[in-house]
Amino acid sequence: MSIQTALNAALSGLRATQQQAALTSHNISNATTAGFVRKELALSTSVTAGHGSGVRVDGVARRVDELLIRDARFEQSRFTAQETRASALADYAAVLGQPQDERSVATAVAKLQQAFDRLHGMPDDGAAQAAVVDRAQALVRNLHGAAEAATAVRMDARNRLSASVDQVNRALVRISELNGTIATQQAKGADTSDLLDERDRLLDTVSEEIGIRTYTRDNGQVVVMTRNGETLLDRELAPGAQPLQLIGTDLVAGGTILSANPDRDIQSGRIMGYVQAATQDMPRALAQLDALAAGIVKRFQDAEDNPAAAGLFTDAGAALDPLATAGLAGRIAVNAAVQGNAWRVQSGVQAATPLPPGDQTQIKAFIGAFTATGPFSAPDMPGTATLGDYATTMVSTQQGYRTTAEADMKTRRISADALQSARLNRDGVNIDDEMQKLLLIEQSYGASAQVIQAAGRMIDTLLSIRG
Repeated sequence: MSIQTALNAALSGLRATQQQAALTSHNISNATTAGFVRKELALSTSVTAGHGSGVRVDGVARRVDELLIRDARFEQSRFTAQETRASALADYAAVLGQPQDERSVATAVAKLQQAFDRLHGMPDDGAAQAAVVDRAQALVRNLHGAAEAATAVRMDARNRLSASVDQVNRALVRISELNGTIATQQAKGADTSDLLDERDRLLDTVSEEIGIRTYTRDNGQVVVMTRNGETLLDRELAPGAQPLQLIGTDLVAGGTILSANPDRDIQSGRIMGYVQAATQDMPRALAQLDALAAGIVKRFQDAEDNPAAAGLFTDAGAALDPLATAGLAGRIAVNAAVQGNAWRVQSGVQAATPLPPGDQTQIKAFIGAFTATGPFSAPDMPGTATLGDYATTMVSTQQGYRTTAEADMKTRRISADALQSARLNRDGVNIDDEMQKLLLIEQSYGASAQVIQAAGRMIDTLLSIRG
């Protein structure tokens, strides 16, 4: 090997170790940066005329496991969907309470029945009559509160859904910009590793909001689709573009409505949780409450002389219309006829004059409203039941939805955390490993420097001989 060759090899080694040191320092400084992937310098042997002439830097290598990333995103997306839905159900269940709680609808029904039982034993007692009216009003307030809670949770889910859609669209526009930059830089042979990190972070963000599939073209650009195959990003997007749209209550991608069947079309992500809460869970809760309110109004109308006229409970002052029960839990009211005329709970709300003292006929009819079994029409609820049994079942069923959703959420969290840890361990930065690399780089740098020193001494010797 000539002195010139030795110098060139040593100088190439110095340049390579310099870049390695800079890249390793870059790794260490970003060890805690979310989504940062460990970078390595791709090196190969430089060959001149069939002989090794040093080291060649081929570029910055960013080696990731695409299958692991795909699985980690999917599990994280399934977790965020279940977390969102569980949170919505928990907010409603917290207001509804457990069947035995003071604030629950089931307890309010039971206490009204108890008030009528006490009145049966003392039909002429004014305090007992007033207690029945108070318990009836408490039941109405309870139903109103539950309906307001379900409506509030539904509206919150819709608002959060809109914000989530906006976030996805902003991320997709930025990904589109990065696609163009990455394709241009790769064509020039420039380093795009940090740009790829940023794009992956944005894809992680999108996948938390909605389940996605991705594939990368040969030019480095990524195509993004929903999990059912609707395209979200396949070309350059203009600033402010909306590949994902919320039209009314419908989520639309590529002209296809996704929210009609979120389990099939959306499959995962917070958006799925919001859609389920807004279009399935809370409407079902309201339907169950409306069915209970309709049952209460009808049973007490049937206990009166004229079952077609308003009874103790009304639909905003009117008799029940069986074809217009939607929203009844928010409209149900105690008949104004008993306000200041508590004697009507002993004689009948429709009565013109009080019954004789001690007459329990009408009170027995009212108590019969609690013991009779009648039809109910609501999802996941019994077709026939007493008022008390229906109320208890309704509260228990809603709590069951919550506990099931929370259990599923915990299961998803374990799986998502495991895959995220595996991804971080494989692609992230281990500071101990990077410090070990710095020691090796230092030794390599020292070796190359010694070669240059030795070559320098040899040149000095040659020059002195020639002199």
